[in-house]
Amino acid sequence: MKDESRKIRVYSMPQEMPCGPASSCCGPIGQTEEEIAQLRSALEQILPGIQVEVINIRQEKLRVQRDVAVLKVLQMFGPMALPVVAVNGEVVSIGPAEPDQLGPLLRAKFPSAR
Repeated sequence: MKDESRKIRVYSMPQEMPCGPASSCCGPIGQTEEEIAQLRSALEQILPGIQVEVINIRQEKLRVQRDVAVLKVLQMFGPMALPVVAVNGEVVSIGPAEPDQLGPLLRAKFPSAR
C-alpha cells in the first residue's frame, strides 16, 4: 500500500472552450498538457521524494472519502478553480498555481521532506 500522506494531488481537466473556439464571450477553461506537465515537474523539484499524482476530473470520478474538499471547491467555483492542489485531503491551492508561491505551503505539509 502506498503512503498517501506523502502525496500531492493535482486535480485538472483538459483545456476546452465552453462557448466554442471562435467565441468572444468567454475564454478557455482547464489546462493544457504542457501546463500540467510543467506544474508536476516543478512540484517534484520543490519536494523531491514526494509523489505528485495528477487527476484528470474528466477521466476519473472523484471519490467523496478522498476528494471531499476538492468536490466542495468545484461545487462552489466550478472548473475555473482548476487546477486544485491538495495534500491529505486538504486544499492547498486553487486556480493557476505559481510554484514559487506553492513551495512554502507544500513544505509546511511535509516537514520531513525539506
